[in-house]
Amino acid sequence: MSGFRSPLDAYREDLSRAHGRPRLATDDEFWLILATGLRRIAQASGRSRPAAARRLATILVTLTEQDGVGGGLTSSTHTADGTRITGRPLGIADSLRQFPAPESGSALVTELRAAAADVEEAGGLLLAREMLTDVLALAAHAPPVDRGLVYIQLGRIARTLGELDTARDLIVAAGDIGRDTGTRELEVRETMALGVLARTRGNHPAAIAYFQAAADGASELGLVDVSGMAHHGLMIETADRGDMDAALRHGWQALSAARSERSREAEMLVNLAKLCEEAGYPEAALGGYTAVLARTSAPRLRLPALAGTASVSGRLRDQARVADAARRIAEESSEAFPFEASRAWLAVGRAHRALGDDDAANAATARAAALARAHGFHEISHRAEQETVAVRAPLTPGGLEVIRTLETWSEDPPLGHAVSTSSRG
Repeated sequence: MSGFRSPLDAYREDLSRAHGRPRLATDDEFWLILATGLRRIAQASGRSRPAAARRLATILVTLTEQDGVGGGLTSSTHTADGTRITGRPLGIADSLRQFPAPESGSALVTELRAAAADVEEAGGLLLAREMLTDVLALAAHAPPVDRGLVYIQLGRIARTLGELDTARDLIVAAGDIGRDTGTRELEVRETMALGVLARTRGNHPAAIAYFQAAADGASELGLVDVSGMAHHGLMIETADRGDMDAALRHGWQALSAARSERSREAEMLVNLAKLCEEAGYPEAALGGYTAVLARTSAPRLRLPALAGTASVSGRLRDQARVADAARRIAEESSEAFPFEASRAWLAVGRAHRALGDDDAANAATARAAALARAHGFHEISHRAEQETVAVRAPLTPGGLEVIRTLETWSEDPPLGHAVSTSSRG
């Protein structure tokens, strides 16, 4: 499987779609060096690949020591609590030094998939795709499940890019590896990915069937992450059908499955809290959003949680909590998360409107609209325009007399000529 374009061209195209941002994230240089190095290894002859892999490993270590690339996590491959960090320069370098030893295949693919996932999350979909196509070329010595997971990840990128037929082909390729090698896990993961794809296409009955099958298979094999994703999918589908009771049960199961991974747990809590809000239980929603804020420092999760806090606090008439949420949104918004920030300001506007403060509502909505216009979020911009309320203009006594006269007509409309000479000015 050859690359679509050079890593540098892919990065440039990703950057051109980043709404004026000068870079995708702090790790751009590391990702470009890694992607370029992987392309060189993939294009080298079989005999030359081990030496090329060792050269790339040396470059990554040197860059880490000299420039501290890699998001500040380069001096260690583990967190303080002992959790392994994958996708960082030193971990990748360790795996590259052992290439192509069969016992190193799984570690290498795991490290490189994690790096590609970081690129993907930062908005570098095309660069991540280039990296993963080269990983496939280097993964012949890896176990079947690792090779299949690369195809699943490529399918996710294709789906995000709107290439749905390509996405299906890649997902099925992962399942084929599972069927050919007796690796049941890949078949279950294929089913889960096909469920997401079916939902994307709007085929909700198929999505439900896939999600349920994935949940059953995950339970059978003990795949906790797949179980969480499957119940998350079922939560969305049952909520869309109006079965909030079933949706809440699936949401709780998805949350339970995510407890071993803090960021995933926080993400599920946001979704579950939003579901409680939509089901008409603002107090429960507020509890969920508060739990998110206590669990994560990631802006992509905190901003939606603060938005939800503002929204439900407006419904609960809690003016102080609305003001606090607005203050924290102002402090925590950044250029890296304009979509989340614009949605958060829209929620603040709605909260102020629920409290009867049209001036504050319009100010927050204007901030949402400005961010949305600057970054091309047309749906948010349209909603902001619809939700802006005209502020009362200052009027002279003559103008006010016209207003008061018209207000009386809502109960007692005139049958003939009703406007006095003084009201006409």
